[in-house]
Amino acid sequence: MKKILLALAAVLILAGGTVAAMKWMAIGPFAEPENAEKKEEPKEEPVESIFVDMDPIMLPVLQGDRIAGLIQIQVKLETVGQDNAIYLKRNLTKVQDTFVRDLHGFMPRLLKKKERIDVLILKDRLKVIGDRLLGKGMIRDVLVQSVIETPAR
Repeated sequence: MKKILLALAAVLILAGGTVAAMKWMAIGPFAEPENAEKKEEPKEEPVESIFVDMDPIMLPVLQGDRIAGLIQIQVKLETVGQDNAIYLKRNLTKVQDTFVRDLHGFMPRLLKKKERIDVLILKDRLKVIGDRLLGKGMIRDVLVQSVIETPAR
């Protein structure tokens, strides 16, 4: 009985290896027909990324009844195509206002969880807010160039 099972296992392993080799080399039933025309996929034009500068975002950090510090964030927005860049530049004040409003509530929570501002979390948050405001895909990426924290005097 053991010899029959071993022989059966060996045959299955050889059959599997043969099928895999034939598929990899594209021979036998896995070969492409000779008269089949290869379809050429239309080549996509290279996508032009355009960067839109924003004014620095200034956020006061409140502690109790007084200002404990100031956070300055320099941001660039990346978009695709000239039409999107023009639309983004026209709505830049809305984007700036929405970022400031959201970050006023988000920064204290972020600073409670972490000692310093995590740039990756901030970048993802600004991307989500931009997508909500302008629609998905209008802002391709948010580039956080610098984050400066200055304590109050």
